[in-house]
Amino acid sequence: MNLFDTLNEALTDEVVSKIAKLSDEEPEKTRKALDGIFYTLIAGLVRRTGSMMSVSMLYNQVQKGNQGGELIGDVMSYLNKKEKLDTILKNGDGLISQVFPAYKSPLVSMIGIYAGIKKNSSTMYSSLAAPILIDAVSKEIDTNKLDVDGLVSFLGEHLDQLFKLVPEELLEKMIPQLGLQELLSPKFSGVKRTMTAKLVSIKGKSSSPEETTSTITSSDEEESTSSPFPVKWLAIFLIAVAVIAGGIYWYKNVYEPSLTITDESLANIDSTAIQSDSLATTGVDSAAVVKDTVSSPSLNTTEQFSTFGEGVNAYLSDATKPVGQIFPMTNVAFIRGSQALDATSEVVIDELAELMSKYPKMQIQLQGHSNNAVGMDNKTMATKRAFAIKKKLLVKGIIDTRIDAIGTNGAGDGADIKIVSK
Repeated sequence: MNLFDTLNEALTDEVVSKIAKLSDEEPEKTRKALDGIFYTLIAGLVRRTGSMMSVSMLYNQVQKGNQGGELIGDVMSYLNKKEKLDTILKNGDGLISQVFPAYKSPLVSMIGIYAGIKKNSSTMYSSLAAPILIDAVSKEIDTNKLDVDGLVSFLGEHLDQLFKLVPEELLEKMIPQLGLQELLSPKFSGVKRTMTAKLVSIKGKSSSPEETTSTITSSDEEESTSSPFPVKWLAIFLIAVAVIAGGIYWYKNVYEPSLTITDESLANIDSTAIQSDSLATTGVDSAAVVKDTVSSPSLNTTEQFSTFGEGVNAYLSDATKPVGQIFPMTNVAFIRGSQALDATSEVVIDELAELMSKYPKMQIQLQGHSNNAVGMDNKTMATKRAFAIKKKLLVKGIIDTRIDAIGTNGAGDGADIKIVSK
């Protein structure tokens, strides 16, 4: 069972109503606030798995605050007794400071605005939620005998679902305000792939040889496509430069001059003379001569595609083309000054989701752009725009490990994709 299910079972409507009564808030706002706090704190736990030192400290902190699952098993009993509740709230203050450093002030402020509750209510809810969550994690550790690596794997499994569950209005606040941009980086994909490989090797005896081989091969393939090994990428870069330079030379010195000559010939030479000479010397039909003369340059022009999807599909299906190609997401647009997607963008995002389903090894980097941010710098807005597209893809069933999202300064107000693996 994951943390989301455990918390939902513990925080029944009765429990939420009791918490609302204690804080003099509406139950609906209380539920919204508690959900928002748990989403944020779980994101903080996942973030700590990005460093083995950090996750080792987390493991010890969880063990230190271990209540054996008593709190998560019967929250109501703690709410009904003032002494127990005061103890839990006091412990919660300490846990937030230890487990989620620098979270308390921005978390309280963010949740108060997000759920529309009083500041002291937001403070109380945060102090109550932290020990409940940590008790749920400690119960998982005890039940499944998890070590540090097991905790990394367990928390890492929550990332995909987290992005699907968090409401967009909360996500837009928690990512920048609590410094959670790190969760969008490929580092967390790497952690999960590493853990998968470890678990396969440990449980290899209980798995069939075919399953073990398949999982390890898949992991190796992903690692190889994202490997930063300099020799490989240097070779690809040099080949790409050579191809581009050769193409430019050919276009400027061969194709363009020949096109000019052909156009001048068609403009200045009498068509009757062409027909007469052709008929007299070769016996070829004059209409065929004119047709060939006019159409031959088009055989050398770059192929054009009517949609974004067609262009990307052609690239992916051609094994000779190296990874790294960047495609502008044509027709993806954002409401001016914001990260909200225009309704017309859905078609292109649907095309991209279909392609990623068709090519299961395809990994992309979403590159958001912004020139006209309102209320923040353009880099932050660009990152939010890339993440807005990423969330749409996650909702459509594309797993998080296949999508990186970054923001770039300038470069317009839309977005591009870079093919990292195909």
